[in-house]
Order: sequence, then structure tokens, then C-alpha cells
Amino acid sequence: MHIHVDHNSSRPVTRQVIEQIHWLIVSGRLAPGTRLPSIRELSKQLQVNPTTVTRIYGELAGAGVIVMRQGDGAFVADQPLRPSPEEIERRVAELSRAMLVEGLRHGLSKREIDQIVAAEYQKIRQTPEEKKGKHEPARP
Repeated sequence: MHIHVDHNSSRPVTRQVIEQIHWLIVSGRLAPGTRLPSIRELSKQLQVNPTTVTRIYGELAGAGVIVMRQGDGAFVADQPLRPSPEEIERRVAELSRAMLVEGLRHGLSKREIDQIVAAEYQKIRQTPEEKKGKHEPARP
């Protein structure tokens, strides 16, 4: 599970992490029943106090997003969550903004960024056969 914390952001670390874990779950990247890192593991990964991770997991558990099992750890709740259209739009806008800032910071033009996005979109939308450069022959 990859989570990025911007320690220079004005947004609290807890908000950043909660939103990212929530998004990983609602987007299907973390399936129901998936074990999350231990409090100690995640605090080390994020370079935050274990108390912060305890608060994060507590809030996610309170919202029904994860379940805490004493002695076993934290797991994605079995009931799959569906993102609202507003949540999807907000998250895509946030990621787009970060991508644009990164591209512009490195001197790319809007046109160059658009080309990169279009190429990546094509890669994602390709079938496995197209990715391998193979097309199955038509059968008579």
C-alpha cells in the first residue's frame, strides 16, 4: 500500500492519509478483507507518530471503512464502498492538479502534458493482446 504524505502541506497528515486510504478502498485498489499495515509499520513508512496512525485507523473504523481485530490488525471492511460522483471528481481533480504542477515544474508545455496523458490513457485502455503487440487471427 503506497501512501504519500506531504509534510509541508497545510492539510493535516491525518486528513491526507485518511483520504488516501479511503480512495484506495473505494477505487478497488484495496479489496475487502485486505490486511492493512500494522500501526507501527505504517507510522514508520509515513514517518509519523504511532498515535497519529492509531487516530487514522480509529476514524476509518468509526466510518465503517476498515475493521479492527484485536491482536490481528486492521482490515478493509467486507462491505465494498462506492465513491460518490463528487468524490471521484474531487480525487481526479486533485491528482490532475498534482500532475500538472509536476509537469510545469519540469518545463513541460500544456501540449506536452496533454500528449503524455493521451498516451497513458491509450496504454490503460489497450487489451492485453494489444499490449503484447499480438492480435488473435480471425477464425473462419
